[in-house]
Amino acid sequence: MNKNYRLSAVDIVNFIYWLFMVFFYLFAFREIEQKIYGFILLSFLMVFEIFIIKYRKTKNSNNLVKLLHLLYPALFLIFVFDSIHISLPYINPNVYDEFLANIDFKLLGFNPTVAIEKILNPYLTELMYYLYLFYFFMPFIIVIYLYRKKMYRELDKTVLFLLMTFYGSYLLYYVFPALGPRFYPPLEALQTVPLKGILFTDIIRDTISKLEHNKFDAFPSLHAAVSLSVLMSIAKYNKRWFYLFLPIVTGIFISLIYCRYHYFIDIIGGVLWTFICYFLVEKFYNRLYPKYFTPYYSD
Repeated sequence: MNKNYRLSAVDIVNFIYWLFMVFFYLFAFREIEQKIYGFILLSFLMVFEIFIIKYRKTKNSNNLVKLLHLLYPALFLIFVFDSIHISLPYINPNVYDEFLANIDFKLLGFNPTVAIEKILNPYLTELMYYLYLFYFFMPFIIVIYLYRKKMYRELDKTVLFLLMTFYGSYLLYYVFPALGPRFYPPLEALQTVPLKGILFTDIIRDTISKLEHNKFDAFPSLHAAVSLSVLMSIAKYNKRWFYLFLPIVTGIFISLIYCRYHYFIDIIGGVLWTFICYFLVEKFYNRLYPKYFTPYYSD
């Protein structure tokens, strides 16, 4: 095969998840309300991936095409995440908040989101929402670092690790749909202290709520999984940064409970899934890369 048109591992993972999306869409087609939107979204994603693959090694590509290639995994992820709410309620109508809350209580002997109310105060609440928001920028930090260093093979491997973490979590949403402690009535009744910040708490909370069309995303905690994935990648490629980001990721983990987005078991699930993805990538990537794959981005 012409090496200029070899696929990247990122392409393969994106395509596999796209097939899951198609299956979910077709399986729930009769009940889905946004049929046209779903069809357009699925079609666009496939056309976009074909475009990226076709023009990956084209010489004299303009800056816009190069930027699209670099951001291709992130753009794919954004649209994929937006597709979950189209089919998830019809694939699995069950809600597992009671199950997850009971696991928390059995593990800890208390409800974490209720127990943490002892330390709530407006300044800490403000900080916790900043940390919760910072998660959305974390993957770009390691991606930009590896890009600027022109470490394209390491960039490809890291993005693959992140994509597997994302997509595995997305699939688990279909298996264990849950809204989280903020929307579970028995815990809502116990969570009596309002989460009031100083400046931007309400703006951050409301903005995330509006942009997050799928609300059944408690288990596993993607915040925990992706933050840990980025931290592990930073530790591998820039140990000095590791000591800077370790307290930040620790704070993100605390914010998941503090801001009532997740159960404790959600965090455990996210951490376990991250280690599984790391093990799989480390075990197979270097074996397969030289023979079968090309980096998803290179100059």
